[in-house]
Amino acid sequence: MKTIIASGDIKYVKSMACFFVMLGALALLLKGVQVKKPTFDLVIGQAGLLGVLLLISLGRLNELLEDCQKINKTAPVFILAGFLLSWAFQWYRETARQYGIAIAPGTSQVNVPDLGVITADTVIIVISIILLGPLLEEMLFRFIGLGLVRQLAKPGQAVFLIGAWVVATSTIFALLHGPEPAAFAIYFISGVVYSIVYLRYGVLASLLVHAAGNAGVLII
Repeated sequence: MKTIIASGDIKYVKSMACFFVMLGALALLLKGVQVKKPTFDLVIGQAGLLGVLLLISLGRLNELLEDCQKINKTAPVFILAGFLLSWAFQWYRETARQYGIAIAPGTSQVNVPDLGVITADTVIIVISIILLGPLLEEMLFRFIGLGLVRQLAKPGQAVFLIGAWVVATSTIFALLHGPEPAAFAIYFISGVVYSIVYLRYGVLASLLVHAAGNAGVLII
């Protein structure tokens, strides 16, 4: 008897089914807590794209497990590095302000809610800023994009191709945040730092630095 689905594809079918179930459950949860439509659209959009990226990455699950082992005892170091990065950028903003240059957040950045008023929207947007956004960006720019270039690069071309990709993706990463000229350096340098951390320690390390950096911005 012929099978409709090849045995090698069953894990992808199961993963897709789990993804749609979880996405539906998330949508019901957001509706249940009565978040505003912009918050609903933001989180569902992020979760949907993240699910697609995770499905694409199913064949590299062993690499993710190895990344977990790499940072098993050093996770606090990456979290601290993220906070230090956010404080360095705050110093840059304050220094620029002293010279009459006001550095505003990127036009495509998620609006930071008033943390003095705790609502369902506030909690969910904070989770999006600290976790969902960084996870989505690290999967797209580092784990999939930079990881693929590192795998395909020939030994003699590896340094050049990886360096060019880091510069290119850091530029794209910065531009996607809609920065004004004075703020471009903040996003570009962030992209370079996340890329270097990924190349040395893996995607979970770059995710921790990224997430802690965003948390640092909220705290500051």
